[in-house]
Amino acid sequence: MAADHLIVAHRMGAGERDENVLASLEECASLGLKAFETDIHITKDDQIIATHDGSLMRRCGVEGVVEDMTLEEIKKVRTKGGNPLPTLKELLAFLKDKDILMQLELKTNGDGKRLRKLAELMVGELKEAEFGGEKLLVISFCLDGLKFTKEFDPKISTGYLCGGSDEKNILSAKEAGCDWISAELTTTTRRFADKTHKEGMKLALWTIRSDRDFTLAKDLEADAIVTDYPVKYSK
Repeated sequence: MAADHLIVAHRMGAGERDENVLASLEECASLGLKAFETDIHITKDDQIIATHDGSLMRRCGVEGVVEDMTLEEIKKVRTKGGNPLPTLKELLAFLKDKDILMQLELKTNGDGKRLRKLAELMVGELKEAEFGGEKLLVISFCLDGLKFTKEFDPKISTGYLCGGSDEKNILSAKEAGCDWISAELTTTTRRFADKTHKEGMKLALWTIRSDRDFTLAKDLEADAIVTDYPVKYSK
């Protein structure tokens, strides 16, 4: 069992707080959490917003799709918890000079050109904020998004999001230059976990929501445990 597994706050701790908002990041960081995951989308006017869904309905109870809206329009909206949707720039401003790892998941509506633009803008904002190195991991279910990221900055660490039952995913991740595989817990086998490590990549497992999940992730020797309950499982 990995003794030094990292606890990652999935969607900034979605099971314990309002998901993917700056207030949750600030509060969890004040409690000593050292790793967070959030999702990023590109707006109509080429700004980057942190939110999981492309639609605003579930989070905010209003009609609207992030990629079809301007930043000004999105900033007028509040989550059901009363919080604004943060920009990547706002998150990076908070993270400056802090010893915190951030995992950024590239989200897209399936348009390859917009995904490439998102990667380009993200890399530009990261460089401007001087945020990177061991404090950053870019992840995606789309290998093209990770390849675009490497194109704009080969030094950025990347991780392939996938199910853990098909070992072809390990080869695909390695060929794309990934440093991590982030696999769905319930489909991850011991063989898959061992092979990931054998190929020189680290393994993150998601999404841990119970004690049983947590024990299984540790038994599979996950390097990172991605959970909706980071405060609970950091104790």
